[in-house]
Amino acid sequence: MNGMCSVTCTMNNLLLWVILQGSLHTVEGVWPLPQTFTTSTVRYQLKPQSFHFGYRRESAAQRGCSVLDAAFKRYFTLIFPNGTAGNVDEPFTAEISVDHHDCEGYPKEDSSERYNLSVSAGRAFLSAETVWGALRVSMIVPVFVFFFFQFFVNKTDIEDFPQFQYRGILLDTSRHYLPVQAILKTLDAMAYSKFNVFHWHIVDDPSFPYQSRTFPDLSGKGAFHPMTHIYRQSDVRSVISYARMRGIRVLPEFDSPGHTQSWGKGQSDLLTPCFRRGAPLGTFGPVNPALPSTYQFMASLFKEAASVFPDSYVHLGGDEVDLSCW
Repeated sequence: MNGMCSVTCTMNNLLLWVILQGSLHTVEGVWPLPQTFTTSTVRYQLKPQSFHFGYRRESAAQRGCSVLDAAFKRYFTLIFPNGTAGNVDEPFTAEISVDHHDCEGYPKEDSSERYNLSVSAGRAFLSAETVWGALRVSMIVPVFVFFFFQFFVNKTDIEDFPQFQYRGILLDTSRHYLPVQAILKTLDAMAYSKFNVFHWHIVDDPSFPYQSRTFPDLSGKGAFHPMTHIYRQSDVRSVISYARMRGIRVLPEFDSPGHTQSWGKGQSDLLTPCFRRGAPLGTFGPVNPALPSTYQFMASLFKEAASVFPDSYVHLGGDEVDLSCW
């Protein structure tokens, strides 16, 4: 009996120690680390039935703001993976206030992402200059909610702004075609780490997966497969919309005048033919600058790209132009 009591008492003491340690739990591994981050061991319990997001009365954005309304739904499921929203006594409200109503626009290169967050008993107050900053502060809430048999959040104060205005990830979908779902998952991962530019290296020498409205043969003849390995206009719109809802710019790159071998398959006389001793080799160099038709083609293609992609910029590459054919 004494031996059994000894084991039981030891286990009870260990459990009590774990509980006491948990009561002093603070979250210090917030990533990305804010500019200023102050937290304490004071904590507040969160329950899915009593937790909800809302807008402060003075906020320029209110319910109906597509970007933030959708973000609230996403973040609720991140905070409470198995919870459901509802109303009970002693609610915990995360209130947001933004200075500018840009809910239906797109993030830009100079969009402010500055935000402040204060967590106290029964409430969290989130303020930002723009909805894009509000997205950044909303994304940090699921990070410092911790689970210790129940959900808790520490008393916290954060002031944050990006050290770098441009925080991008590049995907090359010419050398290795990526399904749209893989791109969307990448955008989710970018949002979690507060990246704000998706540099879409969409075409290159190996393949031309972008399905152009103006020049359909570019993907019809230049993609790895004209049906399964292309990005239709609807796919591109889906990526742009998905990125916008996460505060991410989509910067397309149509690398030229080099890296255009796949372009020549669907557009005759676009590339420079290579010769040796006056005889054609059957190979081609970069875009041919000697033909007026080249400029007409490029103007039409980039006019289309500017109408499809809402960002202020279209990246033209410009690297590694092989001059051996001249």
